[in-house]
Amino acid sequence: MDRPFVSGVLLMLLANDTITIVHHTETAAEDVYTCTVCVGVSWFGKRGMTASASGGLSPSIEYTVRIPEEVVPETLPKPGDIIVHGVLASYSGKSSLKGREYFTAFQVGDNRRAKLLPHLVVRSA
Repeated sequence: MDRPFVSGVLLMLLANDTITIVHHTETAAEDVYTCTVCVGVSWFGKRGMTASASGGLSPSIEYTVRIPEEVVPETLPKPGDIIVHGVLASYSGKSSLKGREYFTAFQVGDNRRAKLLPHLVVRSA
């Protein structure tokens, strides 16, 4: 089976999406939101079920984003950051996300030491 290679490294399949990482920094004077766009990432969402507070199950969507090492931003994503599918020029509150697909990062994994496909992985809850 043929596999795509660049400089001897296997390309991450379907890394053809764009995301914006919204990072919150709290200062003494104000809340600052920095938007960092990453082009060439893998965005994947799947439907599932989550336990609800009432003891039953409720539908949910679990997101996974993989950021290849070549496009990892200088400021790494952290749990609590908002990950938006596509380009978001600025963030001024939840109303900025209306009509967009997004999630809050729950887990961030650093797999950049891997020999094949070095990347960061960001997951929702």
